Amino acid sequence: MAFSEELKNEIELYCTKHLATNSWYENEFCFIRDIELKNRIIAEFKAIRFAYKLYEGIEAADENLLFEVRNQILAYASIYEAVIENVLSTYYSNTTEFDTLMHHVIPVKISIPKNKQTILQNVLLHNDKVIVPFYYDRKRKEKSQVRFDDKCKTAESLGLIHKFVNADGREVDLPSEIIEIYSYRNGIHIIAEQRKGINYELDLSKRAYRRMRPFINQLKEKLVEDGKI
Repeated sequence: MAFSEELKNEIELYCTKHLATNSWYENEFCFIRDIELKNRIIAEFKAIRFAYKLYEGIEAADENLLFEVRNQILAYASIYEAVIENVLSTYYSNTTEFDTLMHHVIPVKISIPKNKQTILQNVLLHNDKVIVPFYYDRKRKEKSQVRFDDKCKTAESLGLIHKFVNADGREVDLPSEIIEIYSYRNGIHIIAEQRKGINYELDLSKRAYRRMRPFINQLKEKLVEDGKI
């Protein structure tokens, strides 16, 4: 049974009262040229903030707090990933760093006639192992093979994200923290949680939100410095 209109309006007002305007979100992500992706990121960001206020309002605890934390981490990690990948591919695809990120050297098996394989096997017999001829070749990675931590390190090597000193005078290793947030995101399912013994803490979800500001600022500053925007 749905809430009364009066209660729904009260909840809506509470959750949106201190949230940013649409123009703020548009300005924050103005460097994302892919309009569909930008709108998706903005929608995700809005939804995260609304949900946070909702759970704050009911003073979520125990399993409800765990659910909130999981989803905050998942959502922010997804935004970090989408933004980094888009910035790298949109503005830095012609760099050595990006080329290194997207390629690897792998062994490629060579098929040879059976009689030659027999000769090779007899000549190079080693501990009863089958000898396989191959060569090394440089290939473009499949999208699934490009690890998020490597994307972050590439962004760092390009100067897009870096360490900074926060308002308390403490050095924050932003690239490492973003990688940490994403690594928790990869463990957000019950079996993995039991196996890895991951404790999801509200502090991590708050850090995921708080690091978004320096993350966006650093990206924009570097894009301006490099004449990209």
